Amino acid sequence: TALALARHGERVTLLEQDALGVADGPEAAFAAERRGAPQVHQTHGFLARLQVSLRDQFPDVFDELLRAGCTTMQTTAELGDPQPEDEDLKVIIVRRTTLEWVLRRAVLQEQAVEVTTGRAVAGLVVTPGPPPVVTGVRMRDGSVMEADMVVAATGRRSPLPSWLARAGVEVPEKVRESGLMYMSRWYHLPPDRQIELDPKLGGDLGFVKYLGVPGDGDTLSVTLAIRSDDTDLRVALGDDRRFDHACRILPGPDRFFRKGPLEPIGGVRPMGGLLNRVRRFTGEDGPLVLGFHAVGDAHTCTNPLYGRGCSLAVVQALLLRQALADHPDDPAARAAAYEAACQREITPWYEVSVQMDRLGADPAGFSAGGGADGGAGGKAMAAVMAAAATDPVIGRGLLKFWNLMTTPAELAADAIFLARVGEVMADPDRYPLERPDGPSRDELLEALHTTEDAA
Repeated sequence: TALALARHGERVTLLEQDALGVADGPEAAFAAERRGAPQVHQTHGFLARLQVSLRDQFPDVFDELLRAGCTTMQTTAELGDPQPEDEDLKVIIVRRTTLEWVLRRAVLQEQAVEVTTGRAVAGLVVTPGPPPVVTGVRMRDGSVMEADMVVAATGRRSPLPSWLARAGVEVPEKVRESGLMYMSRWYHLPPDRQIELDPKLGGDLGFVKYLGVPGDGDTLSVTLAIRSDDTDLRVALGDDRRFDHACRILPGPDRFFRKGPLEPIGGVRPMGGLLNRVRRFTGEDGPLVLGFHAVGDAHTCTNPLYGRGCSLAVVQALLLRQALADHPDDPAARAAAYEAACQREITPWYEVSVQMDRLGADPAGFSAGGGADGGAGGKAMAAVMAAAATDPVIGRGLLKFWNLMTTPAELAADAIFLARVGEVMADPDRYPLERPDGPSRDELLEALHTTEDAA
């Protein structure tokens, strides 16, 4: 956000509560612990929407990512003859810490940005309304910093609702727990070993979802997502050696370990509290507050299992830049334009994430094992997913959807896509969904507790 606004011609002060030094490379950036952002060491997906945004809007940042060891991966290799749109369906392979390192270096080079680290914001400075107007921030040390506009990029655990409540602003929000928690571990590949990049290296056995993601610098991560109330599995997978043994058993992650052990980078990192949440900053009478905007998880969270967070945050940074360009001297019009754009570009993904959770992760969902068992409708949808692996029309349509390149409404209006989906759903037996061949929950727990490898 700082980069987008500074390059639009604004003077920006970036306040970072963590006392961050300037890392001398990607490995040092990965080694640094972020108290304010512990999720940076989790597995991250960097979708095609992010690749396109960086490539087109920040080409110097994109080029620097490539020089730092990032790669892009084509997702349409199995979908017939290449199409012009395929360049926009590449995903980025990089660690989040490397992405942030490159972004931070770019921001530090901007003369219009002043970066201050190790200073925390305690609240907002507000002039009473209606609507109230934010005119700056109050630091934890009691000092005040004035500003024409304040942007909260304060993440999932942001205190912004309490900040605004002190000024009499109640921010409506909708929250839906995902029912999941993560267990992740990073590894270095041995110098003589390479892996074939695969955009679909994941699976779902009902009781555990798993994902293996290569990163830059010959690294890779494996994340096992389990139900947050599964205490036995959480305790077992929290042990480093048992986690590695689970990776050797589960189809997908096992391919990383077939040629021998990998070099771990730290231990197993758990992450809980995964949720979907959307906040509204406008009401029937217009903006609830002026001079203040939220981006990223401070505005809208989606279950990180779907990898949308970083991409949506970059989209919001660009939406805010556009709203400021269109309404430089009218904070009310700017707030209305920004929130309308978020309603169009961001909020639908909250709704989609909630729906997807109901099909698989959400304890209140109709099928804890996933939608494929949901009767005739589930069988038809499973056939569509199976067809997407090789069908050029369905495959590209869903890739655009998964990668945020088309909204749910736009996909639902694609007549060619819908016609092809209808053909598949009319004869689902032609497209059987291959079920993962893996252990049951009891079998996995027994293996983790009884084998010498896991002892």
